[in-house]
Amino acid sequence: MPEEPLEDRTKRALDAALRQLLEEKSLDQIRVRELTALCGIRRQSFYYHFPDVYALFAWSLARETEGLLARQAQCLTWQQALRTLLVRLAQNRPYYRALLEHRGRAGLREVLALGGLLERTLDYYRRRSGGPRPGPAELDCWETLLLTLLESWVRDELAQPPETLLALLEDVVRQGAVGAAWQNLGSR
Repeated sequence: MPEEPLEDRTKRALDAALRQLLEEKSLDQIRVRELTALCGIRRQSFYYHFPDVYALFAWSLARETEGLLARQAQCLTWQQALRTLLVRLAQNRPYYRALLEHRGRAGLREVLALGGLLERTLDYYRRRSGGPRPGPAELDCWETLLLTLLESWVRDELAQPPETLLALLEDVVRQGAVGAAWQNLGSR
């Protein structure tokens, strides 16, 4: 396996330091000197890669999005993909709180990229119930509902563990599919 370039190692080390500091303080309170001290690098090295802490955070979020999409692609079922996402959110709650604080729900939507996961989920239940494929408006609605739920969960407003939250979501989706099946039968 080829050795990782020094530039990538430095950026990854800064990302890890950022995540560590977010466990203790908000993004606004994190200083370059703290990040460089944790990484054992000089401040000039930080500024070679990033103009400020917010640029590091933006780079980190882009990598996080890539990683989440790659994990989702490896999952065989939507339940597995959502469980993987919930576990990731639980392990990195302070990081995602910083995302919500600085970019709001729109930032969470961008990073989590739920569209593909939701489309697969709804399509699965629609095929089982014989209903029509979900349209863009329906997908947007489900995405907003899921984002609201995930936002509350990240902010610790909901106390359920990932497995309980997944079961609740599955019940809601299944009930919607059953309703669609009944509606489909009634229209015949």
